[in-house]
Amino acid sequence: MSFRSADQPLDHYRFTFESYLDDSGRIEPDASGGHDSLSDSIAKAREEFGRTYHSYRAGSYHFPNDASENDREEEQYEIAKMVMDGRLHLSPFSSAHPPRKVLDIATGTGSWAIEMGDKYPEAEIIGTDLSPIQPAFVPPNVRFFVEDSSDDWDYPAEFDFIHTRVTIGCWSDMKRQIIQRAFDHLQPGGWLECQEIPAAIGCDDGTMSPDYAWHRWATELDTVSRLADRQVNTGPHLASWMREVGFVDVHEMVFKIPMNGWPKETRLKHVGMMWQRTLLEGLSGFSLSLFCRYLGKTVEEIEMSLVDVRKCLFDRDVHAYHRLHVVWGRKPEAA
Repeated sequence: MSFRSADQPLDHYRFTFESYLDDSGRIEPDASGGHDSLSDSIAKAREEFGRTYHSYRAGSYHFPNDASENDREEEQYEIAKMVMDGRLHLSPFSSAHPPRKVLDIATGTGSWAIEMGDKYPEAEIIGTDLSPIQPAFVPPNVRFFVEDSSDDWDYPAEFDFIHTRVTIGCWSDMKRQIIQRAFDHLQPGGWLECQEIPAAIGCDDGTMSPDYAWHRWATELDTVSRLADRQVNTGPHLASWMREVGFVDVHEMVFKIPMNGWPKETRLKHVGMMWQRTLLEGLSGFSLSLFCRYLGKTVEEIEMSLVDVRKCLFDRDVHAYHRLHVVWGRKPEAA
């Protein structure tokens, strides 16, 4: 290459470049044309029961990942945020004391991770999930990875905030697979927060009978999930599991989500009506794979059994609700 000093003009100068590959040193192209079969196989959803499911580690998560389920998850996310008065977390982070590195496990559509990225622009946010269903355009500090979080984590112990939200049916042992690993991968002083909604429901005034259709369905879901080695009622155990693993300053808040518009108070009535719609839209997806695989039921039999369950969601004389368990704890400084 020829050079000229900085004080000489370059007008009419002829640039020349040397070639480091002679004509015989040709680069052989990839015969696949750059086609990434692994990425394609992960991105391609698996079709079954008229729904689509994740293909990476196929069958380990029994609920669908298609467009209708993603829309339902988005509404579920907004409901949880409404119940929590618009807060993304209850762990003690703020704009004055922001997290630096955040891990969102089973991120789903990625809404929480994206909002965290907007709220804390200096933080690095990582979201992981079995399904690559997150949007392509996200804040520059947010990244998503396809990953099975029940496996060993290939991360250094440098997170100061780890989060889960509504991971019902994801784990065979949430204490060992998630809470213990979160403890191991947090920096001393870091926080774990779990926001979980069990399938089981509650009622405070005796209006729910033992044969209430949703109660019967939730009991059956718990039974079949045990056959599939999956947990669907982790919420009540989170605080004790965190303490057993070694977390300190463990706090718990439980928020009630009405199952329809039965509350008198306007805000709760609105939340209940939204939750009713979310449950109606999700009921089939919650049932199909598990009940077909582990109870031997046909799709038609399952749908017939869900008629009464859907019908009960319109009964405002039954004052039933789900519980959102929000539990957060700190890894000791001396850990």
